[in-house]
Amino acid sequence: MTPEELESERTKSAEALDRARDAGRGEPAARSAETLLGPEEVVREMARSEHRDLETPAWTPPAPPDLGPVNESWTAGGRTSGGISTLLAGASREREAQVKFNSDQVQLDNALVSWTAAHFAATHAHYDAVIERMQKRMDDIDTRHRELERELVRHVHDMARRIDVVLGEGEKGRVSHEAALRSIRERLRALEEKLG
Repeated sequence: MTPEELESERTKSAEALDRARDAGRGEPAARSAETLLGPEEVVREMARSEHRDLETPAWTPPAPPDLGPVNESWTAGGRTSGGISTLLAGASREREAQVKFNSDQVQLDNALVSWTAAHFAATHAHYDAVIERMQKRMDDIDTRHRELERELVRHVHDMARRIDVVLGEGEKGRVSHEAALRSIRERLRALEEKLG
C-alpha cells in the first residue's frame, strides 16, 4: 500500500470514528422494549379444576343391630322360695325364658355378623371414595405444576433474551466510547506533533 492510500484509509477510518463518536455524544435515544424484544407475550391464566369443588364423601355406616329383644328376654330375678310345684313351675318358666333368651342371642349374633360385614363394606367404599378424590386432586396438582413449569421455562428464556439485549446494548456503548477515546488520543498525538 502506498503512503497516499494509507493516509486515505486512515482518513476514512478517522471520519467513521468521528461519526460514531458524534452519534455517541448525542442524547441516547431510549428504545422501547417492544422494538428490542418484540411484542410481550400474554401470560395465560391456568384453568381451574372442577375437582376442587368436590365434597368429602359422606360416611354412612349401617345402623347397629337392635339389642332390645335380648335385653327384654334376660331376667335378673332369682328363684322364689316355695313348694315343689312352685319350684317345678319356676323351672319350666326359666327353661322357656332361657330358650327365648338363647334364641334372641343367636339372632343378635347373626345380626352383629351381618352388621360387621356391612360396616366393613361401607368403610371400604368410603375409603375408596376418599382415595379417588385425593387422586383426582393430585392429578390436578400435577397438571398445574406442569403448566407452571412450562410458564417458568418461557419466562426464563424471555429473561435470557432480555439480558442478552441489555448486554448487547452495553457492548455497543462500550465500543462507541472506545472509538471516541481512540479518536481523541489520535487528535492529541497529532496536536502534540504539530506543537512539538
